[in-house]
Amino acid sequence: MIEEIYNSLQKEFWDSVEIDFKDEKNDGKHFFLDICSQRFVWLTRIEQSQLVYACLDPFMKSWYIHALRMKCRIPE
Repeated sequence: MIEEIYNSLQKEFWDSVEIDFKDEKNDGKHFFLDICSQRFVWLTRIEQSQLVYACLDPFMKSWYIHALRMKCRIPE
């Protein structure tokens, strides 16, 4: 399932995206996402998070992702 999430993120953030997606507690429910994308330029931190949540919505609604901690970054 992690591969499906990774592919979904990569598809949504197609522009030279850097993704680090980890199962934080090794329980398959609590994840950390570090994502760096050009799509975040000119967006507020809240808008950046909303963009990621919109992409991951199917995984969250199915309860595959119970908790998500994320760090959204813009390429330097």
